[in-house]
Amino acid sequence: MPTAKTFSLGPIWRDSNVRSGPSLDSPVQQLLLPDGTTGYDAVGWAEGDEVVEGENPKGVIVSHFWFELAIGGWCSAVNFDQEAVERVLDRS
Repeated sequence: MPTAKTFSLGPIWRDSNVRSGPSLDSPVQQLLLPDGTTGYDAVGWAEGDEVVEGENPKGVIVSHFWFELAIGGWCSAVNFDQEAVERVLDRS
């Protein structure tokens, strides 16, 4: 359930690992598949490991920001629409 401290990230656009922390070394807890309609909310964000998503329809995306998802776990910012990511980070 969204709260005043919940940020809407919208849907993911590619297969995304949800990890136990904001690090590529953190264990994967679940895999989220893109479906274009399921939106995700974050309860916070942190700087963590840099993730590079290259050779994709959106161009090369590089980010060291990770979102703590309302459903639990952490997901890299590269998995979400970059305009939504910028809005969330600008409001925080």
